[in-house]
Amino acid sequence: MLNPLRRKIQKVSADRAYDTRACRHILKNKGITPTIPPRSNAEYWEEGHPRNEAVKVLKADKQAE
Repeated sequence: MLNPLRRKIQKVSADRAYDTRACRHILKNKGITPTIPPRSNAEYWEEGHPRNEAVKVLKADKQAE
């Protein structure tokens, strides 16, 4: 989907279906910042990964319910 575009994309917003390592890896390699919420059953990835902060907020919100 991103390959045929000629413009430089800086940020991509997507739904939870795109919360995969493969999708995030492709975006990172292209220098694109992903804005993808974690899936409802998301777990933490490797330490220091920016996605972990979103997972932390998601888990805190679930515990508050």
